[in-house]
Amino acid sequence: MSLNAGGPSHSGDGATFSLEKPQAAAKVTGVHESLLQECERDIIWYRDYFFGKPHINLLAKSSTRGPLAVSIVLDGDYYKGIVRTTEGSERLTVPRDSVASSFWRKLFGMPPTPSSILRALSPNIPVPALKPSREPSLPNELLAMEERQVIRSYKFGLGYLRAGQSTEEQLFANTEEDMSAEFKEFVNFLGETIDLKGWRGYRAGLDVANDQTGKQSVYTKWQGYEIMFHVSTYLPHNQGDRQQLEKKRHIGNDIVVLIFQDSDTPFNLPTLTSKQNHVVIAVRPDGDKYCISVSSKTGVPHFNPDIPDPPQFNRDAVGRDFLLHKLVNAERASYKSPSFAPKISRTRNVLLLDVAERFEGR
Repeated sequence: MSLNAGGPSHSGDGATFSLEKPQAAAKVTGVHESLLQECERDIIWYRDYFFGKPHINLLAKSSTRGPLAVSIVLDGDYYKGIVRTTEGSERLTVPRDSVASSFWRKLFGMPPTPSSILRALSPNIPVPALKPSREPSLPNELLAMEERQVIRSYKFGLGYLRAGQSTEEQLFANTEEDMSAEFKEFVNFLGETIDLKGWRGYRAGLDVANDQTGKQSVYTKWQGYEIMFHVSTYLPHNQGDRQQLEKKRHIGNDIVVLIFQDSDTPFNLPTLTSKQNHVVIAVRPDGDKYCISVSSKTGVPHFNPDIPDPPQFNRDAVGRDFLLHKLVNAERASYKSPSFAPKISRTRNVLLLDVAERFEGR
């Protein structure tokens, strides 16, 4: 394997990392098959199913689940609902004919009450706390809130270890001149090498005016996402700086770090010193394939796609989709870890409370 095996490992900041086990039943599949379950969370539901259509918005400044913003709409034969809480947004659907309604409402052709729809959508919605809001400007506020939570750009660290190297210090010590033919091929496999000066796309904190963070980087567009790699060998190298702080300033702040290894010498995770790095994915050449190993910090939930057994993927478009999907989901999963989840929850609490205080009952 390319990362420390044999049980949990500790990084330099004392955090525990666990190696993901390959799964015999797992397969490296095309992007449409493997992304199907993940793309749902990126659909801006409110914009696509509610905004500009007759629907009901309900708010609560306080409830058993904290501040809430709930939207319900009739979409064909189904009621759809969005329940926004401090923990995230729940997207719910229920058949229209399964919603309870009184005899009189049915007799006069009236729709079910909002309370009946909410109870049919989920038993976990604190219905009594919610108050309807008909304020015309509320839909714009809710749309803006949802759009802010859809992440369309990702930055990943990309480190390089020559044969026999195994530490973070050795990784940062390598320069562009040290890059092997295999690593150069892998860089091209990931994306396009772009000139930073004058770059107009997603820049991931890199300088695009004066080459202060290197002259080039690696970028790709994939499934509607922009991805920039902080490539250790392209970032500025300071010959007199053993720690290479300029490189660490970028890669040390990346949540997910991808490491390419020329050999099967395991990367020594205890040399990793950044608290921000939550997932380390190591890749090395293995004949005409790439071998992969993944190690995640304690608290990061499992994320797809699963690693096959043997842990390999082809050097083709399907293999590239597999790797990029793994990288994107690694960061998404990290947001649920103890390092990030409380901060995200606090931010959502502030946003929801602000909306509820301004629009509840109006």
